[in-house]
Amino acid sequence: MLLDANKAELYCDLCGITAPSKDIMDANAGKTTYGGESATHQAVRNDENVNANMGTNGSYMSTAGLNAAARKKFNRLRKIDKGTVRLKHPLRESVRKKVEEMYGKYAMEAAEPFVKMMCKPLKGKHEEQRQALDNKDLKRRLGMPKQAICRKKADVRGDGKEQRIVMMAMAAVEVAGDLGLLSKMDRRAGMDQYGIKRKQLLSAKRALLNHYKARITMGWEPQPPVKTPAERREDGVEQAVHHIHDMLFKLSEDVLSEQDHAKVTAESEARLALLEEGTADALTGNTEVRMAVCAVFYATLVSLGLQAGMADRLAAVFGMTGSGIRSRYEAFAAAEASGEVDYNGAFLLIAMTCFEILATLHPEHTLIEKAGLADAWNSEEGSSSS
Repeated sequence: MLLDANKAELYCDLCGITAPSKDIMDANAGKTTYGGESATHQAVRNDENVNANMGTNGSYMSTAGLNAAARKKFNRLRKIDKGTVRLKHPLRESVRKKVEEMYGKYAMEAAEPFVKMMCKPLKGKHEEQRQALDNKDLKRRLGMPKQAICRKKADVRGDGKEQRIVMMAMAAVEVAGDLGLLSKMDRRAGMDQYGIKRKQLLSAKRALLNHYKARITMGWEPQPPVKTPAERREDGVEQAVHHIHDMLFKLSEDVLSEQDHAKVTAESEARLALLEEGTADALTGNTEVRMAVCAVFYATLVSLGLQAGMADRLAAVFGMTGSGIRSRYEAFAAAEASGEVDYNGAFLLIAMTCFEILATLHPEHTLIEKAGLADAWNSEEGSSSS
């Protein structure tokens, strides 16, 4: 007998007799879900009461020493099928992962509170306070922002679940940037990649920001910290440096050797220290912080002869262009070479390394220690490469 899968029958190639095929007609869900073709011929998984099948047939836990309340709780927990446990708020996890994917772990940690308040319903006591409000506008703004975002008109809420997740991720990052918890990100790269329109992103951002302000009005959240320009600059430098370190780490095996990677990171930190970046007196303070940091890393790569193709890689981290980074570096280098501006030697191509220059001007610089490169400083201090 041969199997004709299209007709779901067995047939004899000699006499032509046919018979229904049990393998094709079998409707047992466990056949394809858990065991493949032979699942109907052997024991399959049964999730109806998985806890009843755990342990040995004769073992049991005595509840003789428990009081009535504890015994009742134990009996209830014993019957729970833990195989049915699911994430209570899967959308929050999806948005959180999307923030990390698009902007990095540093941005994800800063935007986490806003992702949480956007995707999770109010706690019991807060929901009771909201329901008791007479102010309809405040009551509406205290509603979960996710609902407001997903129930807009079709041209505002996005084309699908994936696009709405991206919108909420970008909105959380933008609000964190507006409040000074992050340096502001370039939204254009994410909008172009996922086909998000400006009015869609602004609508999601407005819903989240209104909800956050309403929580502050209710006293559920503290007032956002007001940072000085120097603190904003320091946060921007630290964030940009971490993002570039992540990119260089991923490239180390294919593009940069481990030794080159250590030199690039150490020399770049020394350059930032020479420029006093991260302070109110930064010598490149008139340049946008991410562009200044990229120019510094590119200057290090040029000094080590590793600049081939790296401007575009640096630009991809922040949604900029490689030509823009190269032109900014060339402008810095030309201004310092002509004596027009003094950058403490950060953009000069000379025999001394920036570590050696920094050791002369600032033997103990706190920015390098804060960036976590104190070990690199100790190991590289005094070394030179032309």
